[in-house]
Amino acid sequence: MIDTLTASSFLTTEQYSKQQDTSMAVEEELGRDAFLTLLTTQLTNQSPLDPMDNEAFVAQLAQFSQVEGIKGMQTSLEDMVSGMRQDQMMSGANLVGKKVSIEGGSFFGGNGQASQGSVNLPEGADSVILSVYDSQTGDLVFREDQGEKSSGATELNWSGLNSEGAAVPSGSYVMTASVTKDGQAQTAVVTTLAEVKSVKWDPQTQQLSLEIGNGTYVPLSAVERISG
Repeated sequence: MIDTLTASSFLTTEQYSKQQDTSMAVEEELGRDAFLTLLTTQLTNQSPLDPMDNEAFVAQLAQFSQVEGIKGMQTSLEDMVSGMRQDQMMSGANLVGKKVSIEGGSFFGGNGQASQGSVNLPEGADSVILSVYDSQTGDLVFREDQGEKSSGATELNWSGLNSEGAAVPSGSYVMTASVTKDGQAQTAVVTTLAEVKSVKWDPQTQQLSLEIGNGTYVPLSAVERISG
């Protein structure tokens, strides 16, 4: 009679171990209540002739406690990240309408309105050639040799007109600068002042992006200076 009950209702230590391995393999699909129900069922149906080892019972409880701790930590981190994102969005909203200084030469201008950029020239330059491109098409809009420049920060000025003196449409443009020193030409990094149109959260970079033109976005980390 006992043999029959053992074969049909009770688990040996080996059988319990296999069932334990299976339960841990699908642990991600089990919640806390389901896990406790499974544990209680295992204890209720263990064989009285071969009861569960104390070490195995303690190990299972320790594993459950560790998993619960990791899940709790993960939830806390997710809540913290969500809170930080909301704080950044609120801070970013205060930048709308303000002008920010960014590297790369992107800006919103044209239509006969003056736009400014700057380059840093540690050793000065024999000549600085300013070029302005349409950021959407890549077409050259304006080019001018702004002459010899002394060392330090140097302003670049564009009138919002093309090379023929006609006003170009308002839109997104890019300034570049070619610097010649002692017969050697090289490209200088241009910094521009652009107005922030809107802000959005970029899920790929996990940071705030600022719209500084029609569909042109730059990361908040690229901002060097903010002005009213």
